[in-house]
Amino acid sequence: MERTPQTVITAPPLELDDPVRLFHGVGVERRDWDGLDPIGRRRLVVRARAARLQRDAVVSHRSAAALWGLPEHDRVDWRLHVIDTAATKTHSGSGVVRHVGALSGHETVVLDGIRTTTLERTLLDLLHTMPLEHSVIVLDHALRKGGVTREALVQASAVRRGGRGSRRATRALEFADPAAESPGESLSRLTADRLGAPAPVLQQEFVTEVGRFRVDFWWPDAGVIGEFDGRVKYDDPEALWAEKRREDALRRAPGVRSVARWGMSEAEDPVRLGRILIRAGVPLARGWTHLAS
Repeated sequence: MERTPQTVITAPPLELDDPVRLFHGVGVERRDWDGLDPIGRRRLVVRARAARLQRDAVVSHRSAAALWGLPEHDRVDWRLHVIDTAATKTHSGSGVVRHVGALSGHETVVLDGIRTTTLERTLLDLLHTMPLEHSVIVLDHALRKGGVTREALVQASAVRRGGRGSRRATRALEFADPAAESPGESLSRLTADRLGAPAPVLQQEFVTEVGRFRVDFWWPDAGVIGEFDGRVKYDDPEALWAEKRREDALRRAPGVRSVARWGMSEAEDPVRLGRILIRAGVPLARGWTHLAS
């Protein structure tokens, strides 16, 4: 049976054979922890902390994002985030962050037996409190998976206009693109935009002599294909050969002048990604042209 947060049992570490400590007084068997993917681990910690809440509150923000299966970026926040309508100010303690906020009845649902903010409300809270990088990553993912529309989010966000994070939220909503298929692609697109690169075509299909291939990014005026390399590890020699054959075919496709590749460390670093793009032939804003040297 595939392990999920619902089938994994948490207990005091002293009662476990090989415990992984989640937080004070709560652990999980290492074999169960190792069997969960990153989102499953986040959900497990949210469930374990929510079960120990001493006062009624609604799971929200990054914790609700975990329950909805939204990706994280950068450091994972293992604290439980809740909206506490009785709180007079946002404060944290004992692994729980209690956010001040009002909630209407249609803004909460029950997920995994936990009272949680709806997907739309969760996204709005993230957009107004998280860095732009995180907002774009979760928005691209949510719009691609469905269950929420850009139009509904724009309308709901307008109610908060002028408040904390409203300009950042507007920027994220304008920039989000469901065609980005991974956090690395979302972050790459944002970093390239900050470098002044033209907006790329996402998931462009090329017909080559060895088959049809979709690429992550395509700058048609420059003739440059961009590939974020975080999705596949080429430990298998056959997989490595197949990827080389694919790239060689793409380089020979009409209109293609070069193929650029990068990983997450470059996507997070404008200088490193800028060097890759400008050397491949993607034009950047004047302030970044020195990277060609």
